[in-house]
Amino acid sequence: MTGRFEFVLIDPVRDSSLKIAIPHACRVRTLGDLFSFYRFADLETLASASASASAGQLLELRRYADSLFLLTDGGALGELDPDLRFKIGGRACDLDHRFDGATAAGPIPIEIDRSHTGYTRNWPAYLSRRWGLRADAFSEFVESVVEEAYGREAGTVLRLDAPDRVRRFLTAVAGRIHAAPYETYSRYLEPCSPFRGCDQTLDRILEGDGGNCAEKAMALYLVAHAYGIQAEVVLGGEEAVGSFPYRTLRSILDRRTFDFAGTQDAQRYWQHYAILCRLAGDAEEHLFCDVAGSNIPFLCLCTEEASAYLNPACRKAIRVAITLEPIRLYYHRLARRQDLPLDLYYAMEHFIESIDVIQTVDNELGLLHTGDYWVGAVAYRGRRELGRIMGEYERFVGRAGFDARADLCFTRNLISARHPLLEQFLGAYPRGASRINAADTRIRQRIRSADPHLETCYVIVNLKKKAVRS
Repeated sequence: MTGRFEFVLIDPVRDSSLKIAIPHACRVRTLGDLFSFYRFADLETLASASASASAGQLLELRRYADSLFLLTDGGALGELDPDLRFKIGGRACDLDHRFDGATAAGPIPIEIDRSHTGYTRNWPAYLSRRWGLRADAFSEFVESVVEEAYGREAGTVLRLDAPDRVRRFLTAVAGRIHAAPYETYSRYLEPCSPFRGCDQTLDRILEGDGGNCAEKAMALYLVAHAYGIQAEVVLGGEEAVGSFPYRTLRSILDRRTFDFAGTQDAQRYWQHYAILCRLAGDAEEHLFCDVAGSNIPFLCLCTEEASAYLNPACRKAIRVAITLEPIRLYYHRLARRQDLPLDLYYAMEHFIESIDVIQTVDNELGLLHTGDYWVGAVAYRGRRELGRIMGEYERFVGRAGFDARADLCFTRNLISARHPLLEQFLGAYPRGASRINAADTRIRQRIRSADPHLETCYVIVNLKKKAVRS
């Protein structure tokens, strides 16, 4: 006997697993006993039962718990979500399932099925709990950003007791989040997460990485909540003009039909995330923040300036070329319908299978957008399909007036600089290239998990025309 029970919680949709080691003295006889111990135990006890446990694994144990248990308003773990289902050895089992000493044979895999659960997250409690797990590191980061922006005035700004101080605070923090890379590559780095919670994104930003528009916006949402600033999510999308299709999108969430078939026009309206924060002491004064990055400009607009983009009677678009083709990006405020963006975020975390591959490859968010380069992953079946895809990229680059030979590069990896454009990218962004290389094995594994016949290569597009010398 190992002196402990070992279990592995497996979430197929998120392609994640978590090992739990419990001392034999705890007498875990049933599946219900396991979750009861997980809920009430000091998680350091769980970690200490595993010889290889690290601080990072302990953090993941704590994070994983609130995907299983309902949260009380105070942020404590409540009862196990009653709509979760479980399988052991491929067979459905309930909480009365007995282990009967089988742990001697090794870790017991327990598959978690969320297909019957709804949108049960208590968001205020969740935000408080997630901030609390890393409060010291997060607070130090935020306060350092404010100190860098305002120097000796930082202490005054951090009081957040007047609208102007809240505005200055948010401007500094939002600017720092906007400056973080627009990327999806870090989803494929340990601890891997096909779509990240807001605190996980903030972790990545502290490490020098970033996220996509939704992840970065929700990182700002987390900071606002931690500092007592009321915030709401604003949705938007390319050519998302007209009335917001709430009922259609709510139906997609409730039925979990996330494919574009028949609903592509409606789903344009939730392509993009931004945040609207209320300034202290004035219910009518807000600050509208778009922190996505890439080639979307940093927006940090007070009420009057923001009204041009949020007023449904005369909505103005942001005109931007995210890659090479210009688009019009429209925003929609959902003041009394915050269930929609928050539930969509929850769905991307827990319900949409292969969300990482869908967003990186299918939706062409790419792995990294630096503003002057876009690096994507291409999935293909054989040389003929790769040739077709390469032709589409060449035409796309050509329509924008770029030279496909100089401004487009396909490569097996981002190491050997056999193409001038690859060499330029490696020289300009060595860390970004290094991070993608570190994620390479996981990227290919995730793409093949969707289809074992798929091969992968990378594509680099130059987004900035060189100045013509006279």
